[in-house]
Amino acid sequence: MKKKMKHITGPILILILALFQVAPALARSDYFIQAEIEAQLAESEELRGTKIEVHVEQRLVVLSGTGRLYEQKLIGERIAWTTPGVSEVDNEIKVVPTLPMSDAAIEWKTKEIVKFNVRLNAAGIVVVVKNGVVTIQGSFSEISDLVFLKHEVAKIEGVVDIRVTGGGITRSSIDKL
Repeated sequence: MKKKMKHITGPILILILALFQVAPALARSDYFIQAEIEAQLAESEELRGTKIEVHVEQRLVVLSGTGRLYEQKLIGERIAWTTPGVSEVDNEIKVVPTLPMSDAAIEWKTKEIVKFNVRLNAAGIVVVVKNGVVTIQGSFSEISDLVFLKHEVAKIEGVVDIRVTGGGITRSSIDKL
């Protein structure tokens, strides 16, 4: 009889331990999630000077406010997504450049990034910029190449959004990266 109890309690014990590992993320209150995200945003060196507000309801995080670089918008979203207990993130952060740059200058800087990174040369990248929105089209062999390019372009002052078309990689597949 004791042998049967050992075999029964093993799987039950594993199930109980698994629940304790998952339960904290699920049981986190909106208030706690919001406080944790706000603390991480405040600690981030890259987000100095931004005015980002956080609202959480039923584990859905809404980010609003302003940042000067598109990169700051991406960092804020990454912080929210990596916070335990978050089920969805709506990133409404507006990019308001301090020193707006012309579309031609943004396009030139983006093409320079492509030109000087050998791994991007074979992708056949086409860049179009209109009103600070950078549209990138190409055939990327690795999603990491596209993610790299997106994050480098996000550092350019004046970029307010980045859109990706073509190559079988969609915007939604890289937004969380």
